[in-house]
Amino acid sequence: MRLALGTVVLLTLLVAPAAHAVAVLPGVPALDVAQWTSYGRDAQLTNHIPSRTLGAGTANRLELKWRTQLDGRVTASPLAATMRIDGIPRTLVFVATWAGSVYALDAHTGGVVWSRAFGSVDTGICGDYGIASTGAIDLRRGLLYVIGADGLLRGLGLTTGEDAAGFPIRLIDRTTTEYVWGGLRIVQDRLYVPVASYCDAPDDEQVAADGRLIAVDLSSLTPAGAFDSVPGFGFLGGFWGWGGVSAEPDGSVVYSAVGNSSVYSAECDCMVDDAGYGDSVVALTPDLQTVLASNRPATVPNVGDEDFGAAPLLFQPPGCPPLAAANNKTGELYVWDRRALGAGPIATVGLGDASAPFVGAPSYDPSNGLIFESQVFMTDSATGRKYGVAALAAGDDCTFQIVWRAAFGSGSQAPPIVVGDVVLVGGGFDGGFAAFDSTTGQLLWSYASDAPTLAPLASAGGSVFGADLDGNVYAFAVGAGADGP
Repeated sequence: MRLALGTVVLLTLLVAPAAHAVAVLPGVPALDVAQWTSYGRDAQLTNHIPSRTLGAGTANRLELKWRTQLDGRVTASPLAATMRIDGIPRTLVFVATWAGSVYALDAHTGGVVWSRAFGSVDTGICGDYGIASTGAIDLRRGLLYVIGADGLLRGLGLTTGEDAAGFPIRLIDRTTTEYVWGGLRIVQDRLYVPVASYCDAPDDEQVAADGRLIAVDLSSLTPAGAFDSVPGFGFLGGFWGWGGVSAEPDGSVVYSAVGNSSVYSAECDCMVDDAGYGDSVVALTPDLQTVLASNRPATVPNVGDEDFGAAPLLFQPPGCPPLAAANNKTGELYVWDRRALGAGPIATVGLGDASAPFVGAPSYDPSNGLIFESQVFMTDSATGRKYGVAALAAGDDCTFQIVWRAAFGSGSQAPPIVVGDVVLVGGGFDGGFAAFDSTTGQLLWSYASDAPTLAPLASAGGSVFGADLDGNVYAFAVGAGADGP
């Protein structure tokens, strides 16, 4: 895997609310679900949330509610949770930056409730890194789990940002070589942490990163399993997809997609990408001790760094078996029958052009059975754009056809999110945000940002949260006015 991105602003800190008398609201406050607790919103990575506020009839009234500038670029997804603080419901938005800081913002004003600065690491050839991984909110314990370039897993109090007892926990020793790109994931009482490299560069001893998955027991804060994707030490095989891992709804199976290995092969007198589970999608037991199934599609080259940079979406359209779908840097969308993962993809759809790594992932709307992709290569004579958003539907044989596509964005783009019957996406290298009717692909709304938007969007309580590479965090909500596009 190779990925490259690189003004501190003084912020007025609001007084952090007291940590006592805090109760997270698990239900549906007001009109809309007010929790977005992990990358992809759920452990299946659907990126879908219902809404009675934002829809195809109101998306044209989306307005900027606030914008707050933080101390570094943002590529991690914002997260949100609503809790009672001293008896008053309050929604906080949590954002991490490449400067290595974590912020809790008031969802209604954008004001900083608390912040923590953990710093960044200068890796030399790969550049300077802080936090790119999306954290995970533990509603039951009232904690936010994050990990940055210092290799320390932290459990921060949602209302104060203070370290919880037992934290931080060191998970990575070689902090200039190994890094966590992928989102953290809570499945039942385990936290999964995916380890990869910064940019495939080896350490000073010329030993590459050791790609692996780590599970932490959240009750005891002790190791609960690990999986080495390429046997031996220092052969890459990083789990660097933004989503980290996905899991069956009952938590019985954990899935991920693996990046390239770096192992010498005498057969070609070259370094190959497919040693061990390199360039494969894997299904694992929750303790990570057993590989239940795996597949490396035959069309993925075993040289050239054409690996998986996205964890699998888990979904099941009407009339189909349980499916998994993941993007590969070649520009292909692969779809597997989860019951027969090892048999290979049941569908392959060419969507990207491989000029920028196709490392987002499809999102899924269970209400209509459609999946949505960004960074789809296309030609649009009216706008001159070459990339866009697309909706795909499963046919009778559970292969997929494009239903609509609409031009927006360029370069590597994060997955779309689906809010009610609206698809929202960031513009990637072009920056900005846009909303489309999920059924027709009609452009309903757009907004230009100050910088590229590579961070996934999130939605909670009827608002939409995004961020850009200048460190701006944006909140949008439906304003007053006549309904209708």
